[in-house]
Amino acid sequence: MRFCVLASGSKGNATYVEGGGVRLLIDAGLSCRALEQRLAARGIDPAGLDAILITHEHTDHIGGLDRFAARYHLPVYANEGTASVVERQCLQAKREPPAFALFESGVPFALGALTVCPVQIPHDTAEPVAFTLSDGERQLGYFTDLGTPTQSVALAIAQCHSLILESNHDLDLLRTSGRPYSLVSRISGTSGHLSNEQASQLIAHVCPPQLCQLILAHLSLDCNQPDVALQVMRHTLQTLHREDVALTVAQQNTPLDWMEV
Repeated sequence: MRFCVLASGSKGNATYVEGGGVRLLIDAGLSCRALEQRLAARGIDPAGLDAILITHEHTDHIGGLDRFAARYHLPVYANEGTASVVERQCLQAKREPPAFALFESGVPFALGALTVCPVQIPHDTAEPVAFTLSDGERQLGYFTDLGTPTQSVALAIAQCHSLILESNHDLDLLRTSGRPYSLVSRISGTSGHLSNEQASQLIAHVCPPQLCQLILAHLSLDCNQPDVALQVMRHTLQTLHREDVALTVAQQNTPLDWMEV
């Protein structure tokens, strides 16, 4: 199994995964054209995709979903809560909703030879989830938009070999950003986003022995800095004597290189 984070941040999120005989996207938060460009930059033909998995209905995760899915005739896997909101948004905009394949949060399902587990998470949307994907030997975790690290999140991360984990903001930068108090409260609240410190604490609590790579994701452009996020997480890994874990920051404007799980 291999993957490539195509974009990560408040302006759009998308990750490509292939393994178990299938090729898929997790989220489609860029425009259709931008998704095609990011895929092409890594030599991926979008006509060869099999499906799109959706975590939740915020625009930075579904911005290009309906047009991209329609152009390439792709089923969109989502739970009922997310699918109903996306469908309503499309109809209000007088666009055709995508063809949904519904899953139940917390219940694993098969895509080719991959086992996909949608993990329930706290975020301020209808029915948000994170995902783990396993080919039977190795497991990839995709965990962003986490208001609070829950026990179910920790249990899922404990099985991962590669992990994409939100490290959204530095709390001091957020508080001094000049943003409205209501927005600061939302981002830092229990249904908002993980700070650098919260992401670090989660890894300190559960850093599986088989974890070989950790990608910090969904960094705020205004309220975080890659060097700051890396420094906080690197300190935790050093404290755990886990300098063997390859640590990377996902980018908003540039796809990362290929990574093997």
